[in-house]
Amino acid sequence: MRTLIGGIGYRDLRDHSIGVMVTDRLAPATWPAHIAVEDVSYNPIAVIQRLEDERPAHPFERVVLIGATQRPGRAAGTFSVFRWDRALPDDAVVQAAVAEAVTGVISLDNTLMITEYFRALPPEVIVVDVEPDVHEFGDTLSPRLAMQFDRICTLVTDIALDALDAGQLPDASLGGGARVRAVSR
Repeated sequence: MRTLIGGIGYRDLRDHSIGVMVTDRLAPATWPAHIAVEDVSYNPIAVIQRLEDERPAHPFERVVLIGATQRPGRAAGTFSVFRWDRALPDDAVVQAAVAEAVTGVISLDNTLMITEYFRALPPEVIVVDVEPDVHEFGDTLSPRLAMQFDRICTLVTDIALDALDAGQLPDASLGGGARVRAVSR
């Protein structure tokens, strides 16, 4: 299955850098030809163009996106893994996401909403949504996320290589909810 592993986040913003730290770790590995590993922390419209560049000759069939997002009620250092159900909020929320993206906001949720709104995502979308602990400048993860880093990299690798059956992951909306499998420290 042609798969894109994409990290989303800000460089040098500690825990909010985890998506790009994962892709930085994984990119140098030797991957089968059907797997691409990239930092996709750029404007969601550019992500759409990147995904569309693969069509029609070699479209991605799966995308695994990794990023840090603060979610109510979730403990720092935990992460959720799910197949995104592609449920979009109303058009006003999507338009607000576009406005944020235009101003340079890098966000897992914005990237997902905008790329889905324009129907650029491949058939299967898997999200690794990490709860950050520290929001400050720096190039190291907080101790809580540092303890999870190898585990997250292994999980993403297993999903991409089909060593973990992605079909067994729960379907969930952005923000998680009861159906998401949260992995604790």
